[in-house]
Amino acid sequence: MDDSIFNGMKIPQLDISYTSGLASSVQAQIDENIKRTQEIGAEAYQNRQRMQHAMEQTAANTAETNSQLQQVVKNQNEYIELLKQQVSIQKQQLDFDEQQLDILKNIFASEEDGVAVEKELMKLIQGQIDSSHPLWDYVKDKGGDLAVAGITAGAPVLYNVIKLFLASKGIQLP
Repeated sequence: MDDSIFNGMKIPQLDISYTSGLASSVQAQIDENIKRTQEIGAEAYQNRQRMQHAMEQTAANTAETNSQLQQVVKNQNEYIELLKQQVSIQKQQLDFDEQQLDILKNIFASEEDGVAVEKELMKLIQGQIDSSHPLWDYVKDKGGDLAVAGITAGAPVLYNVIKLFLASKGIQLP
């Protein structure tokens, strides 16, 4: 530039301190905003990390719970099957007991059947004892009072006879 134009003129010095102060203030505010943004970003990152960890832990807990529930369901199904088997066995026992009860009812259903039972019991008693047994006199002629004889001398024999008789009809006594 040509200094001749400005030769006699004195240019006042510019005071840029206000502008410089203003720029420093703006820069400080920008720096503060950047710092806050970074803090907020770091906090948001930490929150996301905690949330991710919590979700992973929840997923693991849910998987463990599901596994345990599956085992409970499996155990319950096995228990139900066991109960069904027990019910089936009890039903079979009930059917068997009802058959034995029907046999007993049929044996003692009428007076004629009672006589037939008495005769059959007498034959069984005679087959188990000999002439030296105390009951022989009561049963040798297929007569006598079985109740008196059984109570006085032959309860074990009568029990065995009744047991054999019932076994012949399909009923097992212990």
